[in-house]
Amino acid sequence: MVAEKDYYKVLGVKADASTDEIKKAFKKLARKHHPDAGGDEARFKDVSEAYEVLSDKGKREEYDNFLRFGGIGGGAAGGGPFPWGSGPGGQGGQGGWRTVVTDFAEGGGFGSIFERIRQGEGAFGTDWEFPQRAEKGRDVQVTLLLSFEEAFEGVEKSVTVKAGAGTVQEIDVKVPAGAIEGGRLRYKGRGGEGAHGGARGDLVIVTSLKEHALYSRKGADVHLVLPLGVSEALLGTQVVVPAPDGSKVRLRIPAGTQEGRTFVVRGKGAPRVKGKGTGDLKVKAHIALPKTLNASQRAALEAFAAASDPAGADIRPAIVAATAGAPAAPGTAAEAASKAGAAAAAGAPAPAEAPAAPAGAAATGSAPPFSPTQKEVPDGPE
Repeated sequence: MVAEKDYYKVLGVKADASTDEIKKAFKKLARKHHPDAGGDEARFKDVSEAYEVLSDKGKREEYDNFLRFGGIGGGAAGGGPFPWGSGPGGQGGQGGWRTVVTDFAEGGGFGSIFERIRQGEGAFGTDWEFPQRAEKGRDVQVTLLLSFEEAFEGVEKSVTVKAGAGTVQEIDVKVPAGAIEGGRLRYKGRGGEGAHGGARGDLVIVTSLKEHALYSRKGADVHLVLPLGVSEALLGTQVVVPAPDGSKVRLRIPAGTQEGRTFVVRGKGAPRVKGKGTGDLKVKAHIALPKTLNASQRAALEAFAAASDPAGADIRPAIVAATAGAPAAPGTAAEAASKAGAAAAAGAPAPAEAPAAPAGAAATGSAPPFSPTQKEVPDGPE
């Protein structure tokens, strides 16, 4: 019966057994009585129940208190399992225990007490108070919004934190140079109050970056979109772009630059919060098409169109042929495009783009020189 259970006897250990001794005894008995191994299922449940209570520090303390006040046989003068008399409803004992006797007499019995212990509610319900374990206070999280410049250079800010009911504190936060979106700064012991003498929680500052008119951030790398005119992209040009550290970088844009082509300037990004050095400045080309044309522009484009070789510039015949399943006409750009499409479908790599001309000589006048760290990356996603 439940009323006769002695968890220490169930596991075959002494009342002062260590946690390791309890664990070893449980493993031995569990292997022996496990139903899958042909053991006694009821015995296995008793062993598991005993281990559930005695392996948990809080539950074991409650159970030991229960035994200390006379539970499970071996009681006091009345000869029953209670130090105050002969058992539930008995006349012996002292008035100070009447609450517990009433609880038993109303049908709670040992079963309810054991269930309370297993659930961590305390053996004697709400009428008894035993020491509670100290609990650490909750962590308090605050989002700190930073401008691009503040995150790039680092900044010190005062943050108002509400750590609990009526508890408001001012915290001086030092944001490191190169702070990133979602970065976390932890301040030990500046969070919520602990319970039952427990330590205070931590304050966690999460950095978030505002949008910038020119730049965006990915880690320590800084990204910049560079608009180019059609003639600049086709003929090539030289462009001076601002770096986020306040300097200027001169880029050589090669002829035939396509939309999305990215140029990398090494070491012109943000400082790395973890590790040494800085990230890179990545300049992405964007071909800006005019919405309207004046007469001279239209005449020039019409002349360009007339001078272009339709067979060499138009791949639409290849698209039509591929759609219809017919071979493209031999010796044309359409045939080349068709072959390239077939190669892509078969998983073969597309022909690599010819590398751009390296950075040239220093610029004349007051314009900055070409960056010696300029590097181009292939078209397409990074």
